[in-house]
Amino acid sequence: MDVIKDNFGQALTEFTAAIGACDFAALDMEMTGLYEGREFQPSRDDSCDERYAKLKRSVEAFGVVQVGICLFTWKADGHSGFYEAQPFNFNVFPASTVGADAGFSSRASALAFLAKNSFDFNKWVYQGVPYLRTSTANSMRAERTRLLTRRKRSVAPDDRHTKFAADVERALLEFIKSSEPVLRYELANSYERKLVHDAVASHDTLGTRSRMGAIEVFKGTPRSMARHIAHKIKAFNSSVDDAHGFTRIIDLLSASRKPIIGHNMLLDVLHALQKFVSDLPPLRTDVEHDIAQFLPVLIDTKYIIESTPSVKARYGTSSLDEIAPVLEQEDNASIRFHPRFTRNVSHSMHEAGYDAYMTGATFIRLLKLDGSIDLAIYKYVNRLYAATAEGIYWEIKPDKPAV
Repeated sequence: MDVIKDNFGQALTEFTAAIGACDFAALDMEMTGLYEGREFQPSRDDSCDERYAKLKRSVEAFGVVQVGICLFTWKADGHSGFYEAQPFNFNVFPASTVGADAGFSSRASALAFLAKNSFDFNKWVYQGVPYLRTSTANSMRAERTRLLTRRKRSVAPDDRHTKFAADVERALLEFIKSSEPVLRYELANSYERKLVHDAVASHDTLGTRSRMGAIEVFKGTPRSMARHIAHKIKAFNSSVDDAHGFTRIIDLLSASRKPIIGHNMLLDVLHALQKFVSDLPPLRTDVEHDIAQFLPVLIDTKYIIESTPSVKARYGTSSLDEIAPVLEQEDNASIRFHPRFTRNVSHSMHEAGYDAYMTGATFIRLLKLDGSIDLAIYKYVNRLYAATAEGIYWEIKPDKPAV
């Protein structure tokens, strides 16, 4: 399912219904860049701490353009069965309303790569599903409610605006006594608009309406003003809900506590944490704790292949682009698309939704290789591929070390 603003509501309903029943989910992302320069690229000489510092820099610099999540559910069929796949390809773009305006960098090579793989940049910008961290959305709602329901001044004018503030208060008192229905202030200065809103808030029979380049002050009874404020809070909260957008999918994924499968997934996991949950902490030990709280069961198919010499020797690669099609040819009967998810499957590598499907399918097929993979799957849990001076994986340890 290719998801944009127009069908996000449908996708959210589908995802909410399916996440609880699925056995595991696969995750993949497409980004606006990987590394800022050669000196920040990963090296096998890196320590794990140095690698985290490089990845943190990348995640904080670049944006995410697509998030692919594919849900896999076992369906019993007599004495055997199959996995049913539901791939979602979410086109995502940072929220630019309700005061949010995230920035990100890009690399020419990354954008060229996306274009080469038929990425639609116009669809991304104009129809990408917005996202806003849940904590940010909650803070915005609480702050707007506080501002709209207070009945005392909260802004002390600076020295240059003391007279302006006094003139506004005097005009408001005269307006209350007059028969005029509206008092209009045409102000280009955002600080002066803030002072007017602040002054009006101290009167329980006055309200404001924002107009292009102006503020209209109007009268009402305390009851009608309470209704007006309630309407403004409801409208703002609705706008925040829209901006929150795709993050609700990530919240559902985290709350499900289902295993998450990825391929060379460390960068994807860090992006998911930083874009949709919280800032990345300075220390690697702290981010490990945050990841474990966010997505407690992670399995990296690249680590499975690289840590299993017989599989690496058999296929000669751990690249998803190369190994996934071969595994598919060897076994295409154990996985089927959900009936409602066949029409919009692109079958194009480097579309996040299809890559998520291929990642999950590769995981299933690797486990079916006779004698190659240790079926004690816990040995692969929370070991994410990262070729450093300390080994080929970075183990996510949920407990912070004692201080």
